[in-house]
Parts: sequence; C-alpha cells; structure tokens
Amino acid sequence: MRGRVAYLVEKGKFELREEEVRPLGDREILVKVEACGICTGDIYVFLGYPVWYRLPAALGHEPAGVVVEVGAKVTRFKPGDRVAVLGGPGYADYLIVEESFAEPVPPGVPIEHALGEPLACAVNGVRLAEPKFGDTVAVVGAGFMGLLLVQALSRMSLDKLAAVDVKDERLELAAEFGADALLNPERESPEKLAAEMNGGFDVVIEATGSPKGVEVATKLVRRKGRLCIFSFHPLPVPVDLAAWDSKGLEVVMTNPNRADDMRPNLRLAMRMLGRGVFKMDKLVTHKWSLSEIQSGFEYASKKPKDYIKGVVIP
Repeated sequence: MRGRVAYLVEKGKFELREEEVRPLGDREILVKVEACGICTGDIYVFLGYPVWYRLPAALGHEPAGVVVEVGAKVTRFKPGDRVAVLGGPGYADYLIVEESFAEPVPPGVPIEHALGEPLACAVNGVRLAEPKFGDTVAVVGAGFMGLLLVQALSRMSLDKLAAVDVKDERLELAAEFGADALLNPERESPEKLAAEMNGGFDVVIEATGSPKGVEVATKLVRRKGRLCIFSFHPLPVPVDLAAWDSKGLEVVMTNPNRADDMRPNLRLAMRMLGRGVFKMDKLVTHKWSLSEIQSGFEYASKKPKDYIKGVVIP
C-alpha cells in the first residue's frame, strides 16, 4: 500500500511525496486520515520560526480517521473504527500509531471535529490551571484554543469567567460559549476590569502566544493569584518580573510539556466532546484537501478575520 505524505521542504513550501506504508507492529493500527487540524505550531514552522523541526519535515499532529488495519496484538480497535490520534504525520493519506495513542470518536461527531490533540491540550490546560469552585477566571486570547478553554471552564461553577481578545467577533463567540465578562484591551483598560474584580482574577490563562497577551494577563491576575502560560511562544518574551514579584504570583506552565502523559487527557477530551462540552461547529471554519495544503497554510498564516481553525482532509 502506498500513500501521499505532505513534507514542508523549505520555509513556506510544501511538497507531496508518495511513500510505501510500512508493515504494522503488533500493537499498532493503520489509520486512513480523514481530517488533520492546522496547528499554530505548524504555521510557525511554515513561516520559518526557529522551532523544533528540521526540514524537510512531515507535519500534522491533530489527525482523526478510520482504522483500516490492526496489528496482531491490538485489542482496542478493529477495522472501521473512527479514532482521534495523538501523533503524526497527519498531513497524509495514512498514518501508523500505537493503539494506546488513539481514542474512539464519539458517535455522531463529525470526524473533522474530533481533533484529539488540541482538545486534549485544552483538558490538560484546565486541569493544570486548577480553578476552584467559585473562583474568578480570565482567558486572555479567544482564538481556537482560547475558545476551547472557555467552553471547558464554563462548566466549572466559577463565580466569573472572562474572555479577552482584540477581535470583537471572537468575544461574541466567547460569550455564546459561557464567558460572562468580555474585554477588548484595545478599547478598555485591563486594570479597570481587574479593579472591578476586587483587584484581579484568581486564575488568568494566557492563550495568545504573543508578548502583549502576557502583559495583559499580568495586569488581570490578582495579588497571589495564578498566572497560567498556556500557549506556545516561538520567540523569547520579555516579562515584567517586578509586577510578578510585587503581586507574589504563582506562575504555572499549562502546556502539554507539563503533562506526565497526554493519553488520559485525550480519553477525557473525547468523552467531553461526546457530551457536548466542546462545540466545534463554529470553530472549524475552513477545510482544504491534501493537494491544497500549500494554499491552506498560506491562508491560515495570514490570520484573516473569518478564520478560526482549518483542517486538511486528504
């Protein structure tokens, strides 16, 4: 069996290559990829940021698809099962993964909504942020990941849940998903909102990937509160250590590297997706075929107003 794999061969340029699919190991499954999300981290690689990949690189770590073959000792899946996967390369016709890194897609969920890795990251981020019953929480950044965080946090009986973004249409979505306080820092003062919250929020989660987002998050968190850095920052970020020190902040990294094992987060994410905690229909805004991956990345990297999340569908 042969299949196509998309390789980023140089900055800003993908190339499709046809490759032989290797034989399965005993605990591995062969998945026909039906959808793979375009991650901001992959966009950073596409744009040439100095991140962790060496080119040429086969990208895509948000795949979901259908099992077509299983290894001799696989017990959890059979051909025809729909699965969300941790791993890649997902911009491909087929991928092979060890069975424990896959979870069933809930019945009735469109396969392009079952993006296991970002959903697992949202679960991981909320669990590491550790908001308590009755806490006040702010999510700075209402992009795809920030809106997933808002949806999860809205189920947690918080006293107040705020969303912060410079795009009003994203704030409108955040309100629809459960945020009961909204802030556009280009028009309103973060300090004013913090004052209205008796000095700030108990927990603030930064989900922008920008230095400005870290600055705004620092202004929103209360004295002795918890500042959570959720997003990946491709470049060094200057921070106001004097503000962190004067507030006595607890600063916590809530990204996947803090997880002991992302597989339990994937399992929980799929259960929550099946229960309707994560509403993906307004978040997955664009789709491209594998042969259109170049155009898809060029479009997504420009961050157009109508774009929230794109998927590649082989």
